[in-house]
Amino acid sequence: MIIHLKGDVIEIRGSVLENQWLALQSAVRLGLKEHPNGVVIDGSGLTDVTQAGARTFVDASNYIQAHRTRVVVSGLPESVLDEIRRIPGVRSQLPLAASIEEARASLAVGGIEAVPEVRRRPAVLVPLLGAWHRAVEFAAIQADTKAEIHLLYPIEVPRTLPLGVPLPEKEQEATQTLAEAERTLAGRAVTVRKLATRCRVATEGVARFTAEAKPRLVVIAYPKSELVQETLVQSMADILCQESPSEVVVLCVGQPAAPTETPTVPGKSAILVPLIGAWPRAVELAAHTAGKKAEVQLLYVIEVPRRQPLDIPLPDEEREAQQTLAEAEQMLRGKRVAPRKLAKRVRDTMEGVAAFAAESGARLLVLSYFKKELAGEASRHKIVHTFCHEATYDTAIYCVPE
Repeated sequence: MIIHLKGDVIEIRGSVLENQWLALQSAVRLGLKEHPNGVVIDGSGLTDVTQAGARTFVDASNYIQAHRTRVVVSGLPESVLDEIRRIPGVRSQLPLAASIEEARASLAVGGIEAVPEVRRRPAVLVPLLGAWHRAVEFAAIQADTKAEIHLLYPIEVPRTLPLGVPLPEKEQEATQTLAEAERTLAGRAVTVRKLATRCRVATEGVARFTAEAKPRLVVIAYPKSELVQETLVQSMADILCQESPSEVVVLCVGQPAAPTETPTVPGKSAILVPLIGAWPRAVELAAHTAGKKAEVQLLYVIEVPRRQPLDIPLPDEEREAQQTLAEAEQMLRGKRVAPRKLAKRVRDTMEGVAAFAAESGARLLVLSYFKKELAGEASRHKIVHTFCHEATYDTAIYCVPE
């Protein structure tokens, strides 16, 4: 077998009479060093392969799967494929393309641009799932000019196919969606990078990607109608909030925003921040989101036992409410945001917050919890059910590590 490296293509020609993987692996490594977005192994010049030679592709398949290497094999003659098919498992795990062009198109989707370490800036990652237009809009506000926005399209690959197999229709959809998302950020002074990841399940793929890329913040949005599905709630809370090392904002929105050329800017309306959970982080997020165009309402809820009158004097709790509100107010004034302080007596904290948000006409409710607070199924279900399923307003649940 003759091996010839030419740019991003490794040509293999002639007969494969024995396992040639070690020689081919050297060429793959050299090719990936020069072309980190991926290389193509072109087998169109092969004439025949023995059973021993077919082991070359078994080892190639194992290497690609183990290292998640961006390698696609193209143009294998039918006679070679017949010999490979006789080896159990290899045919279903080897990423194959009909031609070099198809292989290149597959590798091009989501190719990560090499950026020198000194030029990298904090990243806000937006997975293009659910109501992603709203997530992009929210991320643009958070990124401002100090962080990059990374748009991520997860390409779901059926478990019956190799993870790296070309999927032209899905890859075209990924390219179009990434381009559409990029257009919504046109005119903003922010660096945008378009990425894709291959996975079996989208949410798990996003979680794995964030574990490796470690963005500063992940922003994902879902319509409330989708969050009614318990499986999606579990994926959102368990996988994204618990397994991702990054801070995560999950937006629950009433209606997905229609695609626009320019993201809308929040109007003069209220952002409500209940002082529960990891509330200082919620205050910071609300201040950044509000800018000068929205009022931030700080709400402290005093939970009164049902066996006592709702208006019973509670001097210690009232003193703590005033101190906490004053602390939160100081945080906002430091960010040049004028707050409105509120205290409310309730029987149940979450139900009271939800009711007050509906009465006040808040357009956005911002809550923050440490990740461990969302670990319990009961607390997670209550939080999501109360603030995402039933509420008429949009909700941002901010998951932060301690």
